Amino acid sequence: MEQSFQTVHGLLDIEPPVAPPESSAPVIISAFVLIILLITLTTYAVRHFNNSRSQAERRLRRLRNRLEQLDVSNAGIYRDTAYRLAQILSDGLTINGITALTTLPPELEPHHERWQLFINDLSLLRFASSNSKITNTKQMFDDAFFWLKNWP
Repeated sequence: MEQSFQTVHGLLDIEPPVAPPESSAPVIISAFVLIILLITLTTYAVRHFNNSRSQAERRLRRLRNRLEQLDVSNAGIYRDTAYRLAQILSDGLTINGITALTTLPPELEPHHERWQLFINDLSLLRFASSNSKITNTKQMFDDAFFWLKNWP
C-alpha cells in the first residue's frame, strides 16, 4: 500500500505545462519609437532655440523694449540703437554687415524698394547728428523682423 501511495503521490506532483511567455516585442518597439520621437523633438526644439535667427529675434525684442523704456530725447541713444540693430540683423542673417552694398538674394527682389528704404533709414539713423530729426524706429524694427523672417 505504501508503494501505491508513493505512485499516486508522484502523480499529484506533476504540474501542468507552463504557458509560453507572451512576446514583448510590441512593447519594446513602442518604447523604442517613443524614445526616438522624444529625442527628435528635443533636438529640433534645441536647434530652433539656438538658431541664429531665433537669437537675433530675441535680441531685437530686448533692444526694442529697452528703447521704449529709455529717454528718447537723446539722439545718441538712437544712433547706438541703429548700430546694434544693424549688428543683430547681420548676425541673424549671417552676412558680414548691413550697408548700402549689401545685395538682396534673388528670392527677395520684389522687396527691393523696401530694402533700400530700410538701408537708407538705418544709415541716416547711424550717422545722424544730435539735432537731426529721428526717423520712425518702430518701422525699422518691423522691417528688421521682416528681413529675419523672409531672408533665405
